[in-house]
Amino acid sequence: MERRAAYHRERAVAYALRHWNDPNPRFANMDASGAGGDCTNFTSQALLAGGWPMDFRGTGYDREWWYRRRGDDPFDAAADDWWSCTWSLPENQFQYLSLNHAETVDLRRSPEQARRLRLGDLVFYDWDGDGRLDHGSIVTAFDRFGRPLVTYRTLSPRPPVRNAHWELPFRGPARRIVAALLPDAPRVFPAAPDWSRLIPCESRRRGR
Repeated sequence: MERRAAYHRERAVAYALRHWNDPNPRFANMDASGAGGDCTNFTSQALLAGGWPMDFRGTGYDREWWYRRRGDDPFDAAADDWWSCTWSLPENQFQYLSLNHAETVDLRRSPEQARRLRLGDLVFYDWDGDGRLDHGSIVTAFDRFGRPLVTYRTLSPRPPVRNAHWELPFRGPARRIVAALLPDAPRVFPAAPDWSRLIPCESRRRGR
């Protein structure tokens, strides 16, 4: 029988609004270490806070989403935590959600679809036009006209932003904007983590 978890959108939003400019020391700060941005690490944390289940089935953007904390050092100071690329990279996270959980919509082609966004849904962006998503955010509020507002932890080198219009017009028009409309009851994949088989997104961490 298929198992389902409960996605508590209000908890995900509360987490995002608490930590958008105050990163949680229980996770690596990827704006300071790693691939140069904390946006997807931040949205992953918000999903986790909302009850989203980790997925340890295997390595690949279609079958994993996880973070492995080791020790109690703040912000992964020992550089020994592991995480999947779907946890930390926007393109990988979008692909994982679209293949396993979410309905996706192209907001650049059909901006009227933004009215379908709900609190706790995710919005992704491609500014350089290379076909890969390079930024992610979470819907945390609506303006007086009912338009969704998004929050993100970083867009290096720009500062974090709280409750901004979903198009992020201050950045200039993105070549591509897509949203992941998330279910209230995401699927649970019951595989236990096998750390001899799973590969961290930063391969240099393997063996630590």
